[in-house]
Amino acid sequence: MVSRKLETCSFSDITTRNPNVLAARKLAEHAAAVDQGALIIGEPGTEKDILAAAIHNAGPRAGKPFVALDCPYAAAALLEGAMFGGQIDAGLAPLMKKCAGGTLFLQEVGALPLPVQARIARAMQSGRLALDSGENVAFDCRVIASTSEDLRPAVEDRRFRHDLHDALAVNTLFISSLRHRKDDIPLLVHKYIDEFGRSLHKPLNNISDEAMNALVRYAWPGNVTELQTVIGRSAVLAKGEMILKDHLPKSIQRATREKKPALQDNDVLPLATIEKRHIQRVLDYTGWHKVRTAQILGIDRSTLYDKIRRYNLANPAEKLVELSEADRSL
Repeated sequence: MVSRKLETCSFSDITTRNPNVLAARKLAEHAAAVDQGALIIGEPGTEKDILAAAIHNAGPRAGKPFVALDCPYAAAALLEGAMFGGQIDAGLAPLMKKCAGGTLFLQEVGALPLPVQARIARAMQSGRLALDSGENVAFDCRVIASTSEDLRPAVEDRRFRHDLHDALAVNTLFISSLRHRKDDIPLLVHKYIDEFGRSLHKPLNNISDEAMNALVRYAWPGNVTELQTVIGRSAVLAKGEMILKDHLPKSIQRATREKKPALQDNDVLPLATIEKRHIQRVLDYTGWHKVRTAQILGIDRSTLYDKIRRYNLANPAEKLVELSEADRSL
């Protein structure tokens, strides 16, 4: 795989023509200018790390350390020790001191143990960091976090601290999955063909229509990262200037060969009914987060509110509250 150094990433490394991703990139540019926390939400493989590094590199802390921590793969005890260790080794300072003056990027922040969340939240609020040694040091660090899930249910269940969520969510950015931005696939494919052609010293410069159609039809559960891996593998197999469908993984070839069943009578619905159901599904998926729902649907919030009223859509959670209040009044 062609590696990208996070220290040099910029917003132009987010290759897209999709309106939702362009809007997220624009918001990220604004977030870069202010020295505040940020929370990037998106499925695995959607280049959240690239966006975080671009925010750092475009902000006032550019040129200072950008330290990424992959939270799920660190055991709780080791994680807290690495971040707040009392024994300061002159050759390996604790992680939090390593990023002094720069940015700490917490990947999949929802996996952080609650005690670690508490320390980060307090440090972000007070500008002071308490170490296990008893030392209290200045905390000069911007914190950017990423998550593949909406953290609000975790906050409600007290699995994620409210104060840390608030400190991060002041700049919230949503990155769409690749299956919701199919228009970006040809752009990304040609970008990676060019990159791998140069890195492999091959005259690779094109892809067959059959192969491209298979890539566009595929669901991409691993998103952009999976696409990059697939093009890298196909580039190795390609003999000439073009990637062919036979060079693609068998899983993609099989998935895109499957024929869809013919329409049944109950599948033929009015367009308004289909739209109503789809909007309801997206609202339920986002937990009735209007901004994120509008971004996914590619419409503005006023249009979304009009459609909610037109289709008489209701938030199930609000219904439960109303029923609970009615029960108490009996």
